[in-house]
Parts: sequence; structure tokens; C-alpha cells
Amino acid sequence: MANMPCNHFLWRSLLACCLLMAGVTRAELPKPFEATYEARYGSLSITATRTLRELENGGQELRFAARSWLARIEEVSQFNWNREGHLVPERYSYSRTGLGRDREAHLDFDWQKLTVVNNVQKRPWSMSIPPQAMDKLSYQLQLRHDLLNRHTRENDPELSYAIADGGRLKTYRFEVLGEEQLQTAVGRLNVVKVRKVREGSKRVTLLWLARDWDHLVVRIQQTEKDGKHYEINLASASLNGIPVTGL
Repeated sequence: MANMPCNHFLWRSLLACCLLMAGVTRAELPKPFEATYEARYGSLSITATRTLRELENGGQELRFAARSWLARIEEVSQFNWNREGHLVPERYSYSRTGLGRDREAHLDFDWQKLTVVNNVQKRPWSMSIPPQAMDKLSYQLQLRHDLLNRHTRENDPELSYAIADGGRLKTYRFEVLGEEQLQTAVGRLNVVKVRKVREGSKRVTLLWLARDWDHLVVRIQQTEKDGKHYEINLASASLNGIPVTGL
């Protein structure tokens, strides 16, 4: 993935929505949605989509796809929710084609053994995980759920998540900076501004989430150590079948 320009910003930082499970009310969780995002990197135009669908087994699947004339990347996460409102991933997959060497990765979670099997380029290995670990796609849904329920986390200065990624356990932390209004392709929206916390790093990642639309992500900005700036913006979306529009 290091070969793809601004991949940390573009391919890993978009947020999505959640599903309903027994013991958790619909008002507490984000609703299903479809969204299209656009970005430019120099002369390169990039389009990304996010979709969420229900599975026959009662779980849900979040799918992210991004493409340009150079490459295509797809991520899929299948998961459930527990009664405490925490996302429980079951499996995750990643594929990249068309830019340098093709790449595939698959993660399968075993919650009885508290392990995850990582299979990267058909080379599997297992590692231990804590009870609330997630993959690098599904955690974004948990962040969105936690922002929807901030009244239950008022004493938490940050939102923190354990992520199984590439055979290592990482910690992703986020800080809520405040609320404002933002002009977007769908109109002016009330948004919550969030910063990804990176100790000792000059890289800055900011996210804007639509407060009146279940905290749908509408913009992501990343500034690299060398000062280069990247941005991805919402082009269109529907939330629970309703088109997202501005104020």
C-alpha cells in the first residue's frame, strides 16, 4: 500500500455506518447509507464509494471501493454488534490491483480464543487480540457510533480503539475539536470536527462529520510531514434511503 499516493488518508480514513442488534435501539446506532466521495491528487482523479448491507445471518457488511485509471482498492468488513453497543468484527478482506504488485489480505476473528488469523499474500499467521479489537475498516463505524452517543462518554477526553492491522495491534486515538458549519457538494451542513491523535508526529488528519445525518463523514484532510495537503469530499449520499441535503 506504500506505493499508493496518500493511501493512509484516502483508503483508511473514511467513515461509514452501523447495524441493529438485540439490546441496542435503532436511535443509538447510525443508519445504513450509501456515499460517494471524490478527491484529486495532482492530475489524478479518484472516486470512492461506501455501502452497507445486511447479511442473511443477521450481521452486516461494510464495503469500501476506490478507483482511478491507475488502480482499484476494495475493503470489506463483516461484523455484528453486542448488547453493550460495541462492534464485533468477524472477517475483513483487502485487495489492490493495477498499481505495482497486486496485494490481498484476509483477517478472521476467533472470539472464543481471542485470536485473529492474518492471511497476507496467502501466508497465514495468528496473533492474540484484546476483547474489543477491530479491523482497520470496522473501527470507523465504532467511532461514528461513539460520536452519536457522546452523552454517555462525556468524561472521556479521547476515543481510543485497538486495531488488528498487518499482524500487529495498533491503537488509534481521536479528539473531538468542536462543531461548526461546512459547505459541501450537498449543501451547508452542521458538522463535528475530529482530529486523529498522533504523538510526536507532524502528520495531521482532520475529519468533518455531519451532525444532523448520523455523523456521516463529509470531508477528510491530511497534511503530511513535508507540508503536502490532501483532501477528500462527499459528492453525494443517502441515509436510510433518504438523500442527504444541506440546511
